[in-house]
Amino acid sequence: MTINERSDEIEGKMELSHEPVPPYKGAFFIAITIGVLYLGLILVMTL
Repeated sequence: MTINERSDEIEGKMELSHEPVPPYKGAFFIAITIGVLYLGLILVMTL
C-alpha cells in the first residue's frame, strides 16, 4: 500500500488577494439588494 501525499498540503496554500475597487463594491450591494427585493416580491405574490 502506498501513501499519496498532496503537494499543496506540503508546500502550504497560496492566497491571491486584492483591494476592492470602490465603485464595484457599491454596485455589488445594489445588485444584491435589487435581487433580494425581487425574490421577496415573487414570494409575496405567490402567497
